[in-house]
Amino acid sequence: MLVISNQQVGEILSLPAVIAAVEKAIVAHEEKLATVPPRMHIDNGKNTLLCMPSWGKDVFGTKLVAVAPDNATKNLPVTNGAMLLNDGATGMPLALINASKLTAMRTGAVGAIGLKHISPSDESTVGLIGCGVQGAHQVVFACAVRPIKTVYHFDPVTTKAAEMVALMKHHHPNVKLVACSTSEEVVERTNIVIAATTSAAPVFANDEPLVSGKHFVSVGSYKPAMQELPDAVYRLAGELCIDSEFACTETGDIINPLKKGFINEENVYTIGKLLMGKRKINTAKTTVFKSAGMALFDLYVAQLVYEEAMGKKRGTEVTF
Repeated sequence: MLVISNQQVGEILSLPAVIAAVEKAIVAHEEKLATVPPRMHIDNGKNTLLCMPSWGKDVFGTKLVAVAPDNATKNLPVTNGAMLLNDGATGMPLALINASKLTAMRTGAVGAIGLKHISPSDESTVGLIGCGVQGAHQVVFACAVRPIKTVYHFDPVTTKAAEMVALMKHHHPNVKLVACSTSEEVVERTNIVIAATTSAAPVFANDEPLVSGKHFVSVGSYKPAMQELPDAVYRLAGELCIDSEFACTETGDIINPLKKGFINEENVYTIGKLLMGKRKINTAKTTVFKSAGMALFDLYVAQLVYEEAMGKKRGTEVTF
């Protein structure tokens, strides 16, 4: 079995390869070519354990993720975990992969794929609210699918921006980074806004003129009691693109707009519908994409990591 560290995951993977792997996972799920049971949530106070199994064509895998919101004040990643990849025919373990970088990169890719379909192709700025590990990867991947020249960012924990800045300088050294004093300033200065926080309440003002005609990606909220974007976004959008149908019961950013009647059920659809041309979206109006995650994304990226590691002779071989 191959053990692959967090650093090695980052060194092995390229942004386009991860985006391509996630797009394959989206299509496989849309065409029902994979088995993805609902993920299991176990809450212990503020912390959450997520168990995420999935089975694809040649491999299956299980990701265990710990979400500890208070880590944001301890200079530690809010999300961390491990991914076990198994051979689909024999069940033998192939790899144990640090899931922190894997999760960040696949989530960044999902956000970028959503962004690619809900926003005009010539947008040159993007805004980020929440500059932790997930947020940093969101803007890195956003810059891989749009000609971004400037990133406007805000995080109430000021030290968080340093990691995002370092990651951006590594991947996109020519992109300008502008710190904002409030989340509303971020929304004011750009047409694309990515929210990547663990906030239970909306992260900017519920103001229709502020959000009208803009494009929003939410990746942070993961519980029914959490709503990251304000009601005004959903009222103006009137429809909601999501990464998978599992998200419909998992996050307040989908549950609440449906319950309040801002969006009808028939106007909630998966990103696979856009990717495969089964549905169209008007990018001239307010649009929104909500990602809550799906185990199949991890599986496809884990398989990519394993294959790349084997080819490049990376990782540590152990007798299991």
